[in-house]
Amino acid sequence: MLEGFASPAECDWFIARARPRLHRAVVYDDVNGGAKPQDARSNSSAEFNVAQSDIVLMHLRARIAAACAIDDLEMSSVLHYAPGQEFRPHFDFLDPANLGTLRDLQIRGQRGATFLIYLNEEYEGGETAFPNLDWRFRGRKGDALLFRNLTPSGEPDRQTLHAGTPPTSGEKWLFSQWLRVPPVL
Repeated sequence: MLEGFASPAECDWFIARARPRLHRAVVYDDVNGGAKPQDARSNSSAEFNVAQSDIVLMHLRARIAAACAIDDLEMSSVLHYAPGQEFRPHFDFLDPANLGTLRDLQIRGQRGATFLIYLNEEYEGGETAFPNLDWRFRGRKGDALLFRNLTPSGEPDRQTLHAGTPPTSGEKWLFSQWLRVPPVL
């Protein structure tokens, strides 16, 4: 956990930039590759590709890369959870047993780490829960949570099963960043 990783002004900036672009969040399609909606995920998101980048986003991404010692970042996202919306327990690593992820793993490598920044505090509930570890986290505005998705030997770490639990009131906003590690040839 990194307290105060993002400033309150940065947090407000990302919420304002994401709000008009929100759409139903998707998950990685393990069968065909790409993205698809799934019942396990009811929250919304806004992604920021290179064309939607600005100096604030690029500076934050550079700080994330330095904090994680990984410099291959996927597209950044801002996640929004209204009351009752959730992302049920899932893994962020790409499962090498699934055909849809195999080619991506060979080309880009594995999602080695997840970096979440809590953009606001005006909600109840909504923790990031790790059921296998019997641990929940709810950061303050600007706090970040970093977790590795792989074991020290590079295998997917099944202890990283986690969920975005639903807020019971208010809106929850998160900045989400996945970081890739090189493919094993």
